[in-house]
Amino acid sequence: MQMLSALLLILMFLPVMISMAFMPYLTRETVSFGVSVSEDNYRSEPLRRLRKTYASISLTINAILFILCIYSSVQSKDGLEQNTALGIYISIMVAASIALNLIFHFKMKKLRSSLPSAPAAKSVLAVDTGFRRNKLILSNYWFLIHAAVIAASTLIVLVNYDKIPSTIAMKFDFQGEVINSAAKSYWTVLSPNLMQIVMTLIFLFINWSILRSKQQIYAGDPERSIRQNTLFRRRWSLFTIVSGFAMVLLLSFIQLNMMHPMDTGVILSVSIAIPAFVVLFAVTLSFNTGQGGSRISRRPAGSKVQPVDDDSHWKLGSIYFNPQDPSIFVEKRAGIGWTMNFAHPAGWIVLAGVAIAIVASLVFSG
Repeated sequence: MQMLSALLLILMFLPVMISMAFMPYLTRETVSFGVSVSEDNYRSEPLRRLRKTYASISLTINAILFILCIYSSVQSKDGLEQNTALGIYISIMVAASIALNLIFHFKMKKLRSSLPSAPAAKSVLAVDTGFRRNKLILSNYWFLIHAAVIAASTLIVLVNYDKIPSTIAMKFDFQGEVINSAAKSYWTVLSPNLMQIVMTLIFLFINWSILRSKQQIYAGDPERSIRQNTLFRRRWSLFTIVSGFAMVLLLSFIQLNMMHPMDTGVILSVSIAIPAFVVLFAVTLSFNTGQGGSRISRRPAGSKVQPVDDDSHWKLGSIYFNPQDPSIFVEKRAGIGWTMNFAHPAGWIVLAGVAIAIVASLVFSG
């Protein structure tokens, strides 16, 4: 069982480790480590070396941490030790990634002053007034399928309530052993349904925010940029709907185990395989699409249009703070996806709402 859990951990975390190392290659080609640059400079030799150095250091650090985590997982005597090792690994991996990004952000700021500039280059802001009329996301009506599964799961549990054992396994470790159980009650058997509702609402909100996020069009080739950004949004909308549905199915599987206890190997395999599928889906999409669709039909070099320099609004290259911008959601500079305008009051309301939803999910699972 220990070898199986180690194999599943490799399947889930190895793609994340690789994507973190190569993230500088997935950003828009007008941004390097959170700093605005021209496309020509992005493709210049100094910045190529900087990205290679970052990838090498990131892969080395994460590989060492990952090997130690797998070794600890295999050698651990019980599930508690294994979970502790995994928690420590994730915490150190995240801290190392943040520190490395900050180091290279400041390196990039120093390097930019020495990069060649084109006197004839000009900075242009492009806006497509008809952008919102494009089909930017998949319809939120797809979440009705999620709702149907939740309703069916709830009904099946209620109908079979008397057949459920008096003691229910609630949590398992990475060896498939029960680490938390609870007495049967309507609260415990229906808590996965409550989590399904909360998660579905979060995914629905994410899909809506993809639609409402600020458009970002490259003035050097606006038509291509619009196509890229439209496909970028559609693909991540698809990911949001599919991954949300996968997590709903996982919670329904947990309820099925309440009614008909299964082999621990089956429980472990399904419980990690579904999140691993979501991770692999996200990583594949990141490499195929890039931030803002930058890896879809890439432009040839030689553009004479400079990107709009709004570095002053990006704190540490990743936190957007612009009181003059009415947008709530904007594209990330570090990573794939969207972030918030932390100068907008509504952004803090959104952040509070997400925090409450996460806490609620933890309470329901508790």
